[in-house]
Amino acid sequence: MKKLTFNEFQNRIEEVAKASKIFIPHITDNISIAFELYQKILAEEAMPVMISTQEAGGQSMTPMDDYERPKCPECDTDMRLKIFAVDPEGKEWPTAWACTNCLAEFYSEKTEREWRGELNIAKHIQK
Repeated sequence: MKKLTFNEFQNRIEEVAKASKIFIPHITDNISIAFELYQKILAEEAMPVMISTQEAGGQSMTPMDDYERPKCPECDTDMRLKIFAVDPEGKEWPTAWACTNCLAEFYSEKTEREWRGELNIAKHIQK
């Protein structure tokens, strides 16, 4: 699976929005069909209609994939950032770093934007 950079992710969102505006509801009510039509008729650059998450362990791609994420202190796995997390006592937090391997969670008062300001861009993006 190709991991999208933040700019590629933004571009894809813009292209899907264009497809929606042009083809929904005039031609179809299905966004997948609208995007496929847009790709065949109007797009300057072809994009796959569906992006597989199989190689990412079933995890959806996010803009945070462009950043070096912290490792879990318990099992050394890259952690994923949860937005609007709730701890076991029911307290709401702006974010939490969660390990998909050992299920550890670390809650934070920082927002996603604040984390992006602190984290380094991933090495595969810097090239």
